[in-house]
Amino acid sequence: MKKPAIILFAASAFGGLALLAQTPAAPAGGKVDFEKEIYPIFKTKCLKCHETEHTDATGKLKKPKGGLIMDTVEGLKKGGKESGEKTLVAGKAAESELYKVTTLPVSDEMAMPPEGKGDPLTDAEKELLKKWIDQGADFGAWKGAPAK
Repeated sequence: MKKPAIILFAASAFGGLALLAQTPAAPAGGKVDFEKEIYPIFKTKCLKCHETEHTDATGKLKKPKGGLIMDTVEGLKKGGKESGEKTLVAGKAAESELYKVTTLPVSDEMAMPPEGKGDPLTDAEKELLKKWIDQGADFGAWKGAPAK
């Protein structure tokens, strides 16, 4: 009597596996979520120098380097004052100064973050940034970092 139960179980399991094999996999490398995947990179690697003008804990006025504000949607879209190139070109990472300067060799004087000012982006972070920009640089519901 145990044989039919085992055969039935095996057949059920095999049938379930067959169904799983026919289920399409999730699209490889879906849409990049700015708030969950890109902003944390900016927060750890860029905002030390590129956040909205504010007074720090010591009372010193801190201004964004190069006029580039990276803690607001408007700041990222507007870009910095010093570069003649577009900081962010939605859909075109290769034309976005933001992507270009984060992929330069660390020895390049234009590389971001500058040598000694923070760790460079990892290869995975660079790829994620490229993908986000190429997908249209969508900020989702994110409007900006909380005010200091």
